[in-house]
Amino acid sequence: MDKFRKGKSNFATTLVTGIGTGTSETITLNSTAGLPTDTEIVLTFNRVTSSGVVNPTSLVERIRGKISGSTLTAYTRGVDNTTEQAHSGGTVVEYVWNGADLNDMVDGILVGHNQDGTHKLSFNSPEGFLINGKIVPSVASNNLTVALKGLDGNDPSATNPIYIRIGDTVHSITSALSVTKNAGTNWFNAGSSELATKEIDYFVYLGYNATDGVVIGFSRIPYATEYSQFSTTSTNDKYCAISTITNAAAGDDYVVIGRFAATLSAGAGYTWSVPTFTSVNLIQRPIFETRRLSWLPTLTGFSSGATGTFVYQIISNTCKAFFNPFGITSNQTYLDMSLPIGVGNVGVQYFMGNSYDNSSQVASGSPAKIVTSGTLLECYKTTLDIDSYTASNVKAWSGTVHYFIA
Repeated sequence: MDKFRKGKSNFATTLVTGIGTGTSETITLNSTAGLPTDTEIVLTFNRVTSSGVVNPTSLVERIRGKISGSTLTAYTRGVDNTTEQAHSGGTVVEYVWNGADLNDMVDGILVGHNQDGTHKLSFNSPEGFLINGKIVPSVASNNLTVALKGLDGNDPSATNPIYIRIGDTVHSITSALSVTKNAGTNWFNAGSSELATKEIDYFVYLGYNATDGVVIGFSRIPYATEYSQFSTTSTNDKYCAISTITNAAAGDDYVVIGRFAATLSAGAGYTWSVPTFTSVNLIQRPIFETRRLSWLPTLTGFSSGATGTFVYQIISNTCKAFFNPFGITSNQTYLDMSLPIGVGNVGVQYFMGNSYDNSSQVASGSPAKIVTSGTLLECYKTTLDIDSYTASNVKAWSGTVHYFIA
């Protein structure tokens, strides 16, 4: 049935031949000029006689159907609380605005609207997708703020709501929502020697509990679904900066809504900066991996600091890191390199790569490992757990490791 039906002002005609009751009758009209053919229409039969005398309401019938040529087809009899009955040839047929038209139209509108005229949210998309919302990161006085704004750039409000599905519940956000982290702290360990001055991808979360309502946060990890999966230590690489945790509980639900890039400076100042945002470094949808990013690991077992190519990517609860140091003089028989993000409590993880020792390529593959909850890739020349590099000349271990961080 069409909820939204068109009509025709001042339309009146007559039946060509009489009809009985039921839906097998052919209802042919003397004229259908101007009647819509793309929607159903409700026509009124026998409201008046051919001379214009108004009939009793008990003799009136309204029939809903589609106009096809000169006939009313696919019809339903006795609508709008009228009684189905027979009508003779010459019966007057009119289009009269009626309760059935109005009620069906209102029912159709209310499927997608509230009674105050605002739109209802009705969608079956996955968690984390914003409706009428976007992430707006900014830096002022070296402090980083991540805010949620309406698509018009204004704060959410009762007349400019943002909607988000967290779990199986759709929440409306009707007031300003943001989180700020001031300069002066080594947030997320992002100001460490490995990461300072380098662009890092942060994942934006929305969480919920019944007391605080919807909260906003951001973190280096993309895999959390509950508050308990974040570290509460501000300098930990799995920390989440959240707008309020006054009533946070371990089981509070969180969803990723997007990702942005930011940089924390080195030294005690730890000042924030953000790039000019594009569709590459600011993602306005759920995403669970970073771009390929660079870091500068701390290398031990050498007479000088790190140099080379070091690239990593966080992918859900794993990190894929490429190590390729070069031209560094050895002063110990061991070789360790720090990781771009810490390891989870998942046991020892093993890898194979290629070694360079005493300024020469090692012929066979070289093992490496990361220990449970460790922060270092421990590298070996030929035999696992045997430190046998030469404590002079150039050495290196290169390869790709893909390890669990949770």
